[in-house]
Order: sequence, then structure tokens, then C-alpha cells
Amino acid sequence: MTQQINNKISFLESFLNTSLSKDGVNISVWCPFCNNPNKNKLKLAIHLEKNIYHCWVCDKKGTNIPQLIRRINSSKFDESKKIFTSNKSKESLKSFLEDYEDVIVEETVFLPEDFRLLAFCFNDKDPDIRDTFQYAIKRGINKHKMFMLRAGISKDPNFRRCLILPSINKEGNLNFYTSRRIDANTNDSFKYNNANIQKKNIIFNEINIDWNIPLTLVEGPLDLIKVNDNSTCLLGSSLNESMLLFNKIVANKTQINLALDKDAYYKAIKIAELLTQYDVEVNIIDTRIADDVGDMTRKQFEVALEEAKTFNRKDSLMAKINNL
Repeated sequence: MTQQINNKISFLESFLNTSLSKDGVNISVWCPFCNNPNKNKLKLAIHLEKNIYHCWVCDKKGTNIPQLIRRINSSKFDESKKIFTSNKSKESLKSFLEDYEDVIVEETVFLPEDFRLLAFCFNDKDPDIRDTFQYAIKRGINKHKMFMLRAGISKDPNFRRCLILPSINKEGNLNFYTSRRIDANTNDSFKYNNANIQKKNIIFNEINIDWNIPLTLVEGPLDLIKVNDNSTCLLGSSLNESMLLFNKIVANKTQINLALDKDAYYKAIKIAELLTQYDVEVNIIDTRIADDVGDMTRKQFEVALEEAKTFNRKDSLMAKINNL
């Protein structure tokens, strides 16, 4: 056992109940994310070589041990930075990501058998298909985005009069889909039909992503119609350490352009604050010109992207004050 690992063990044992594994590499402590008042429940494991943690109860995972320590005991934060950051590197983050991906159980997703790409339905005479095509045009989709997003249609009863957007993973396989009913009088609860799988393990259309250049994050798949090409969506309005997308961003130190709907500004600030704790640069895009990104014109978004401001801790403080 190296002196460095011994130092980590001694530090943790100085203020926590701990349980060290037989190999001396993993140490279990109380999980601050579970909020279990019983401090003897040691369910969060810290890998002392890789500087990663994982709670086997709430499934929280991460690579920033000092931030974990701050949640447990804020007075130990500064000391923890000296002890747990020496081995932290891009390679250790990628190693963590590999471990993370290894435990993901692949879930099978199927599109309807008669799925067709929308781009090939320009002159279709079927009224449902024609209406779906016109709906997509009104949403601002162009030929380039039709192909890039692989937008499609189907006559299957579950997808009739729906715009379908599938998601393809980095290996080129279908891993998710969303479909949006085109009729204006559709109740909110029936507007969308999504694949019934865990979203936290999905990076929407990862096959399109270049992790080495700035990545735009929006809320939903239809928002991707209006934004720049190197983009993906949250499939919601949150991003946290348990999600594959979060860990892939951190592992690659990908600069983020964050564009949530105007009613989710405080959530955007929370996401930005979390990412910056992992040394990820975040730019906040002002989308308040419209109710959501999908309602903006492509030109409006381009201007907003150019004017995006780098997030700093003052933004977080002001958002908290305004949220009171």
C-alpha cells in the first residue's frame, strides 16, 4: 500500500466512520446524498487509487472527492483538495467513465417496422404523412436537419401523425426515440411517446457529437432542430453526476453552451455550477427571447450563442437571491 493511499485513509478516518476493503483500495463511508441519519450506514465507496466514488444505494457517482468531502464536512474541504487532487487527471476520469459504462445494462429499443425517413416523403400523397411533413417544416426543420436528426414517420397506430426523432449511440445503434404528435388539440399528457427506458444512461444521438469542441445542451430533442450541429439534449431539464452524459462531459472536459428554456434559468445555473466544480467551462445562452429554444428562429439562436456569457460564481449567487 502506497504512502499516498495511507494518507487518504488516515485523513478519512480522522473524521468519518470507515470500512476498508481487504485489498486496501476501496474505503466505504457514509453517503451525504442519501440523507440517511444513521452515520454507521457505510454505503458510499471511494476508490483510493482512481479518486472516484459510488453509492450503492442512491447510485451517486463522481470523480470530485473534495466536493464530496465538502458535503460531508465543509471544514475538511481545503485539506481534502491537497490529498485527493494529486492523481486527478483526464486519464483517471476516462478510466472512471469506462468503469461507469461497463455497468450500464443495454436496453433494447425498436422503431416501428414501417419507419421512414421524413426527408424522402416530400411528395407523399398520404394525408397523415403530408401533414407531418408540413408540421416539421413549421417547426423550422430543414433538409440538413432532417437527415442529421434522422427525423421520420410511421403509420403504426402508436405513431400515426407523429414526428419521430430517434437517437443513435456511438456504435451506431438505436438507443432511444421520442415522437411528437402533430395535432394542436392533443392533450399535454399525450403529446409525446418516448422509449420506456432509463434516460440517465442515454446520450441522445451521441453519434453526432464531437467531444473535443464546444457542445450545446438543450432540454428536448425537438430543440435540436434550431441549434448548431454539435449538440445534444438532456431529455429533461436536469444534469447530475449519476448520468452518463455528465460523466462523458467531465471526462473529456468538453466546453458547454447551455441553452435551457427561459422558465428553467435557475436549473441552468445549478447545472453550470456543478459542471464548473469539475473544471468544465460553461457558457449560459440567454433564451428569454422565446418561451423555449424550439420557438426561437435559427438566426435568433445563432445570435444568442455568439452573445453567450461564461458562467461564474456571481451568477450563482444572484440566481439564489432572485429565487428567494
